[in-house]
Amino acid sequence: MSISTGDKVSWNSSGGTARGIVRQIIRDGNVPDIPVKVTGSKEEPAARIEIVDDEGKPTGEMVGHKLSTLSKSQDGVEKAEYDGREVELNKPFRLPSGSSKKFGVYVKDGDKTKKVTFGSPDMEIRRDDPDARRNFRARHNCDTATDKTSARYWSCRLWQEDTTVSEMTKSEFESYGKVTKMDDDQRIVYGYASVISKDGVPIVDRQGDIITAEELEKAASQFMLGERNGKTMHKGEPTTTIIHSFPMTNETKKAYEIESPYEAWLIAVKVHDDETWAKVKEGELKDFSIGGAATRREV
Repeated sequence: MSISTGDKVSWNSSGGTARGIVRQIIRDGNVPDIPVKVTGSKEEPAARIEIVDDEGKPTGEMVGHKLSTLSKSQDGVEKAEYDGREVELNKPFRLPSGSSKKFGVYVKDGDKTKKVTFGSPDMEIRRDDPDARRNFRARHNCDTATDKTSARYWSCRLWQEDTTVSEMTKSEFESYGKVTKMDDDQRIVYGYASVISKDGVPIVDRQGDIITAEELEKAASQFMLGERNGKTMHKGEPTTTIIHSFPMTNETKKAYEIESPYEAWLIAVKVHDDETWAKVKEGELKDFSIGGAATRREV
């Protein structure tokens, strides 16, 4: 998970979940001007964080924490690292067809991130039926279900009266891919914006979803017909422009006689900003990230 200056983060404290804004990343010494000594290194960086109040307003109080103990938060959405990838916390999603459970959700369990699966794939959720909802909540004693690391808690959440299943599983998404080639003279970066399958097997993305070849082509076309500009870490003014785009599906691979194990969206990005280009060359920026919004559906 990548955390940068200005990011909103959260962490576990003695009083519960605390939140703040990263003001400085320390990689070679002590975090300055904080009440408790915290040291950052190249291998394990630390952050100087300004605590925010319940409304998200900065308080001026500074603390220090190792980056490994922080969860990233964007517009109220908390994120953390799970199995080497960044995931969205406390946001249920539908599991692929054939899974032993119907839904999954990532939660914090102490300093670790845990994946909780719940719900029978063979049962219909009749939560809009008042009698069925009341019986389910009574049977599972939902009024006492407060442990977010349990399947019971999340099953009870889906059987609440005030939120539909579609609303709970609707989410912002980001599609990720690797940088594979750089052109120093032209400041062009080549790589995968998104990879949707390998050797014919669909790839589950960081939100727990699968993207079809048809949807990939639609997304690539809509993106290229739009602004085509990108921002560094999705923040600030545009620093890049996508100048080449190729949705490489099984059909297009066959048409162009391309041999590759992947179905993917290939792009080339022109970098305009000196600071961003320096980060690309140093390896600090080594992934592409495409954001959007979608409604999850079972496949």
